[in-house]
This record gives sequence, structure tokens and C-alpha cells, in this order.
Amino acid sequence: MLTNRMPKTRTTLLTSAASAFAKPKSSAAMRYTYLLFCGLSLALGAATASAEELSHDEMVCALDPQCAMPVVNRRLRGITATPSVRNTPGSFDRTVNFAFNSTELTPEARSELDKVAAVLTDPSIEKYSIVIHGHTDGVGSAEYNQSLSERRAAATRQYFISQHGIDPSRLVSKGHGKSQLLLASDPTNDANRRVQFENAN
Repeated sequence: MLTNRMPKTRTTLLTSAASAFAKPKSSAAMRYTYLLFCGLSLALGAATASAEELSHDEMVCALDPQCAMPVVNRRLRGITATPSVRNTPGSFDRTVNFAFNSTELTPEARSELDKVAAVLTDPSIEKYSIVIHGHTDGVGSAEYNQSLSERRAAATRQYFISQHGIDPSRLVSKGHGKSQLLLASDPTNDANRRVQFENAN
């Protein structure tokens, strides 16, 4: 009886041992593949974000007359249309998303404005007055877009004052509607909807 059971027991043990070793290898391979995929996704996402918007130091430099570092506007990377307006010296553009047809700041907009607020309160910038320029895309009437851009620029200014304690006397808001489209040949492009921050000095 024992001799009949031994091969089965040995076979069972060997099969169990083999599967026990195989599972971790398979699981480890799957885990490695998943982590690699996530890492690549994050890296690509980070590269895309950094390619569109300026860093803190670049925004500071754009507003600081004493800064000699050249600032490259990367917001138009990947867009084939030629910009209709040149970036004003002493300024930078930022994408600030509002709720549709509204002056309500989205969570993403608040996050962007928090980054700009850190620039405006930087020791090398806090002595300057800043003009906040609101721009829309080319959809809708000129009158409507003018009003909307003015209200959005004012909402941006108010956010800096109420949430970051920036001196109201330093901030001026202006709206330009669709009169200064960044990409006139592509009036519906998202790049046209922007907020520009300019050193008034």
C-alpha cells in the first residue's frame, strides 16, 4: 500500500513545489510590467505638463527685469499654427480653466493660480505691480467675449487677494475678449483661452 502511495505523494509534492515557485515568478513579472507601465505613463504625463507651462523660476524670470535668463514660451509646442501676437516682454501666459460660460474657477484653475501666486509673492517680484490680462477664444460675439474676459480677469485678481493676501493695489485686471487671439488662424484653439500676467513697471 505504501509503495502505491509514494509516487502519488512525491508527484503531488513536486507539482505543488513547482507551482509555488512558478506563481511568484509570474506574479513578479506581472508586477514589474505594471510598475514599468505606470512609470512610463507618469514620465510621459510629466513631460507633457512641463512642456506646456513655465516653471516657478521661469515665471519669476519673465516678470523680473533684472533676470537675464531667456524664457521660452513652450505652450505652443506641437501646434503648427503661427502665433498672431508676440509674447509681451516682462510677461507670461498661463492656462487658467474656468467653468463653461462662467467666472467660476475650477479646481485645476485654483491650482494654477496658486503657482502664480507663489511667483507674485516671490521676494524678487513682490515689489512690482502686475497687470492681469484675460483672453478668450474666438467663439461668440465680440461684446460677450469682452465682458467675459473682464470678469474672469477680475475673478483671478480677487482670488489672489482673498486666498493669498496679495496687496490689491499691486493688481490690475483687464479683459481683451477675442481681440488678441494667440492663434488667429485657429480661433477655437484652447491656447487662445489664457490669462497673461505682466509686470506693469
